[in-house]
Amino acid sequence: MKISKNIRILIIITLACCILAAFCSCGGDNDSNNGNSGDGVGGDNNSDVQNGNADMTLRENTPDSLPEDLNFNGAEIRIMHREEWEVWVEEISVESENGEIVNDAIYRRNRDVEERLNVKIVPRPNPGGYPWEGDTFNNTIRNSVLSGGDDFDLIAGYAYYIPVLASEGLLYNWNSVNYINPGEPWWHAGYNDQMTIDGKLYFITGDLAITTLKNMFVFYFNKTLAQEFELENLYQVAFSGDFTIDKIAEIIKDTYKDLNGNGRADKDDMYGFATTTGNYVDAFYNAFDQPIIRKDRDNTPQLVLNSQKMSDIVDKIYGFYYENANTYAIDEYNSGDEIMDMFTENRTLFMPGTLNNNEELRAMDSDYGILPYPKWNKEQPAYYTTAQNSYSLFSIPAMCNRIDAVGATVEALCAESYRKVTPAYYEIALKQKYSRDEESSQMLDLIRAGMTFDFGVLNSISLDRVQDIFRLIITDKSRDFASRYERGADRYQELLNKLIEEYEKLP
Repeated sequence: MKISKNIRILIIITLACCILAAFCSCGGDNDSNNGNSGDGVGGDNNSDVQNGNADMTLRENTPDSLPEDLNFNGAEIRIMHREEWEVWVEEISVESENGEIVNDAIYRRNRDVEERLNVKIVPRPNPGGYPWEGDTFNNTIRNSVLSGGDDFDLIAGYAYYIPVLASEGLLYNWNSVNYINPGEPWWHAGYNDQMTIDGKLYFITGDLAITTLKNMFVFYFNKTLAQEFELENLYQVAFSGDFTIDKIAEIIKDTYKDLNGNGRADKDDMYGFATTTGNYVDAFYNAFDQPIIRKDRDNTPQLVLNSQKMSDIVDKIYGFYYENANTYAIDEYNSGDEIMDMFTENRTLFMPGTLNNNEELRAMDSDYGILPYPKWNKEQPAYYTTAQNSYSLFSIPAMCNRIDAVGATVEALCAESYRKVTPAYYEIALKQKYSRDEESSQMLDLIRAGMTFDFGVLNSISLDRVQDIFRLIITDKSRDFASRYERGADRYQELLNKLIEEYEKLP
């Protein structure tokens, strides 16, 4: 090995021991074998590193392609966003530095972009953070565009609700926007590929949406119980590629205990797996590599959910949830804090969740670890995951009259988020501040390398909420997928055809 390469490695190791490691790239993000449509969330572009450019091993030195002389003369970039929860507000703007690393990274990102482009970022909060306010948020956009208003320049909307606006001609095509480069590592390529129809893309997301990373589905395990049950090293099970749904059933065998002695299984007892039957059921689509819709060779969306594999998945999850004495499953809308309490009180070994839960769990007395959602079987080439769809999608209202300034600002914000904000959240907030051990940190790299998106999930409202069919079957304690799907099959296909036709008519 050459001495110069040794020196570079020594520098990287040294940086990893100090706070500047927050800005180091996360290895392996581009090595996913994902057969879905996934990309490594925040995955680095390593081509220059492989060509010998040592500076490219730092995220903070990854360049963008924006011209150096851009100047938009103080133009205001007004960003409409959800106002209810801090997580949706802070990904757009924070008022000042306060010593919290993610807050301060967002603050510096915005100030750097404003100075670089001579623009002013102006937050425009609106109701729309709660599910029942999705229509309120969308109607604000409709009313503004249809009246010819000039109320905002960029929209950060609720991923589940906002896609219905695209087919109404209310939004601008990102593929016609100057300065946006979807091939850069700060954009989620899998998402952009899935949402493009007829060469048109009306929503985009990437590192600018820290909510995408926070909403990523994972499995938590209680390390205290793992030791009590004398389990094998669960990290090694996952790293070896053997963490499948059948393996979990094997691991939790004989974990049930009637703690309250009342002779029946209830929420006060001990289980190997505890969950709700809503969002965490949905995540199995991606985890098992069974999309609702897959693009064909012509990049046209095709319904593929009605398969033998999907029937097998329903049967498998039904048996795991309801025919396994070591599992406790409850309707999401009746669960309250039951599942979280069971996990923090050492009454369940496994609990599915999102990375957001990591912040709730940091006060937990017992240690816990993080694992990916399981594979369908050992033959599946990689672990896949997705994000709970309350993350932010970005779009431009059709009446916007400063498209170039918006395009440059969004590209710069997303690139700076890749360089500053994602590392601050992932490397420091998760890997150092919240994560309990180094193996969990390594596991997060593996999980986010399998990030996927599904056209059928992203456009679920336009497709008669086809995404919900799996969770409804499981919540109803049924295993009859074929007849349930058949009742809506014609409707799903009709709506998909209509959506494609509407896109083809759009500019």
